[in-house]
Parts: sequence; structure tokens; C-alpha cells
Amino acid sequence: MEADLKPLEFEGIRRLLEKLCATPFGADAARNLGPAPSVGVARQLQDAITAARFGLESGEGPVVPELPDIRAAIRQVASPGAALAGTAFRNLALVLRVGKELRPFAEKRPTLLPTGPERLDAAADLLPKIDAVLMPNGSVREDGNAALRQLHAELKTERDQIQRSMQSHLGTPGAKLHWSGQRACVHLPDGATDQIRGVRRGTGPGGHGYLVEPMELVASNNRLEKIAGSIEQENQAILRALSDEGRERLSALQHLVESLTWLDLAIAGAQLSIHLQAKAAEMVDEPVLILEEAYHPQLILAYAEKRGPQPKPLTVHINADCPILVVTGPNTGGKSVSLKTVGLLTVMAHCGLHVPVAGRAVVGNFTRIFVDMGDPQSVAFQLSTYSGHVEVLKRLLADADDHTLILLDELGTGTDPEEGAALAMAVLDHLAERGVRGMVTTHLTPLKSFAESHACLRNASMRFDHERLEPTYELEIGVPGRSLGLVIAAKRGLPENLVAKARDYMENLHKHY
Repeated sequence: MEADLKPLEFEGIRRLLEKLCATPFGADAARNLGPAPSVGVARQLQDAITAARFGLESGEGPVVPELPDIRAAIRQVASPGAALAGTAFRNLALVLRVGKELRPFAEKRPTLLPTGPERLDAAADLLPKIDAVLMPNGSVREDGNAALRQLHAELKTERDQIQRSMQSHLGTPGAKLHWSGQRACVHLPDGATDQIRGVRRGTGPGGHGYLVEPMELVASNNRLEKIAGSIEQENQAILRALSDEGRERLSALQHLVESLTWLDLAIAGAQLSIHLQAKAAEMVDEPVLILEEAYHPQLILAYAEKRGPQPKPLTVHINADCPILVVTGPNTGGKSVSLKTVGLLTVMAHCGLHVPVAGRAVVGNFTRIFVDMGDPQSVAFQLSTYSGHVEVLKRLLADADDHTLILLDELGTGTDPEEGAALAMAVLDHLAERGVRGMVTTHLTPLKSFAESHACLRNASMRFDHERLEPTYELEIGVPGRSLGLVIAAKRGLPENLVAKARDYMENLHKHY
């Protein structure tokens, strides 16, 4: 599906999902989430979210814990001859264990992971190989192989001998044993360096005093450095061999990350579904849209967090009998919010997410969603805003077909009302001929009569409480709305004689125009 996501504020849904993800790869998937390439793929994520939600609400799991990002390590291990760091292997082992622990959950609920549970532990046989040669902190074990055992034994013997030899120098006032790498030195205070015959190796810790290597220990230190160098070479050989083992399992490691990404996203989607009291929409091939008692996600969360009023449900049916709704009504009546709700929930369903709908939710296979959410109160309203609307209409008219959903806010505004209404009628005629589905909001009175007489258009309006001068945010199908500008002006305290004169002018306008 091609969709204009920005005006629908889908980025807010992405951010909510990202915060709910436990892994860096799941968070990346949430940040880049978009409509699935097909309805079938969208259904797969819907089903996975449904399975994850059941597990969360029943207390059975699964839960993906916070994990380190191993993707760079996998890319590195793919290079022949590479030696991955021990800490990277320890991170890899942590992820491998989590994959192994999650497999039983995926086996119990097949819809949780459509690629199959076996991908979660296909590389698990690498775990004992890592544990055999690496300490928990990632350093190579001293008994990692026979050569290392021998070298570490020699290193210990040599260090013990050096420490015994150093005792004769530690009687000097202020003298202390200090290891500079693999070289044993005496740390002497300032002014005492001439008391020991040796090689100066720099200043002491913190810049205080000097480090002196006694002459009789130079040969022993050289042997010690040589042994340490051999140990490092052997460590690197072990890490290269372990990296070779990882390379042999490269596809399995990549599949593990993909599977954990999917599970993390599904569990985050399940948590969001719970927060929104959402459900999976029925995805169908026909270009229909049925949302009964639907809510805008952000309004639900704002109410739950005591940041906004309780939202009102929206019910919309768009199908062959009612292809295009023409919604009219006063400003602040909820027309734009209704438009955004319809668009956002349609996109969410095509992404595979659950939608906050209390009644039925049926979403058709729309291949495009065109959105034009103009701002009639923009400072740059006149030509610039109108030109922007025209550019959107050009794209729409060129590409729209019978699997296109349109969401056009204030169609025909930005120019002379008569010209705007005429253009809007022509556009709607053209779109209706192509079998387009959608919603259009407008303030233009001629469009109400046009919709009333058009076979493919249906009037709708946002209900308004005339006594309280408040919108009810309820969509009423089949009834055109009124702008109520004069009613609101009178209720808000404009002089009665002025409002009465305005009504007279309005009657004359109706007679003459």
C-alpha cells in the first residue's frame, strides 16, 4: 500500500511501539513500520499480536527481555579470517539463550512466529562452544586449550620467581612493586631513583615518583613478555576459530535476529492493543471500510492519562452502496479528527496492528491512501494553500483507481467558493467514475445538494449540541451538516441586531445566488 503517513500522524504510533519494544532490533522495526506489502503479511502480524496478547493476559508469556545489539557482530563474523571479540561472543550467547528459551512458546502458538519456531534455536549448538573457551566477562579461559594451560602455567611460574627476586629491592624506603604491562618495576619516590640500578620506565601512578626496572630482572621480564605474547596469539587463534564456527551458522544467526525482531514487535503490538482495547480488523480483498465505534488512538491514551476528555466513538461504513462520504458541519465539530481516525486506523490495519474499535472492523485491500489535510487557518492560506491542494489533486486524479481510499479535508477551499465548489464537483465526479472510496469534508453548501443527488456520494455530518454550542463528535450518515456560524455568533454574544441583519443578508444571498 502507498499511503501519505505524515498527515495521519502515524509517526505517533511508531513512537508508542518503539517505547514498548525490548530489543534494539525490535525498536528499529517499530521506527520503520509501514503498510505491509500484502494483506496476507498484514494478517500474519495481526495473528502474531493476537497470540502474544493472549499470552500476556493469561500470564503465560512470552516475554522478550532487553537484549544487546548483535547485528554488527554478525556482520563482522561474516568476513573470513575475522576474530570477533570475546565480549561480542558473550552478547551473542545471551541472545542465543533467549532464542532457545522462546522456542517452546512459539511451538505452543504457531501463529506467533509464521517462519517457524526452529529458527529460534537453529544456532544454539554454538552456546557450548562459547562457554568452553570464554569466561562470563568475555575473556578467554586459561584452560581454553592445552597450549593455553601450559602457557599460563609458565606465566605464573615466571611471575612468582620475579616477585621473589623483587623482595630485595622493596626494602628501600617508599619502594613498591608495580607491574607495567608484563614488566615488573619498582615504584620509587622522587629523589630515590639512584638507590636502584636499573632502567627508568616512566613516572609512577598519578605522575608521582618513578618506575625503575632492576637490571637483574630485565631478562626475566623479557621472558614474561614473550609468554604473554604467546598467550595473546593463542587467544586470537581461539577467537578466530570461534568466529569460523559462527560463520558456519551465519544464516541461522541472521534468522534468529529476524525472528526476535518479529516477536519483539508482536509483543509490543500486543501491549499497545491492550492499552487501546483494540482488536484485529477483518482484512478483505474488496475495497470496503467498516469501522463501528472506532476511536482515535491518541485520544484514548490522552483520556487514560487524564490529558483529555473522554473520546466519542465514530462509526463509518464505506462500500459499494456508499462509496464516498461528503461530511459537513461547523468548525471544531470533529470533521478533521474523523478523517484522521479513518485514515490512521486503515493504515494501522494494513501494517498488521490491532485497531481501537468496539464493534465491527472490516478493512479492504486498499493499494493507495491519498490524504490532503489542508489548514484553512494557515497564514499562507490564499494562493499557496490552494496551489498545494491542486498539486495533491493532480496526483490523485492521475493514479486513483477502485482500490484507492481518499481522505480530503476542506475540498474546494482556498479560492472563490463558487469556483471551489465547481472544481470539487468535477473532482468527485471523476473519482466516482473510477470507483474510488473515501471521505471528504467541506464547508461549501453546493456540495451538500450535489451529494444528495449523486448516486456514488452520501451526505454525512458531525452532530452539534445547539444549546451547549459543543460538538458531540458523532457522525450522522445521510444528513448534511450546517456551519452554524450565525447561531454560534449569537450564542457567543454578538449584538442581536447585527446577527439579525446577517440573517437577512443570507436570505438575500440564497434568493439571488
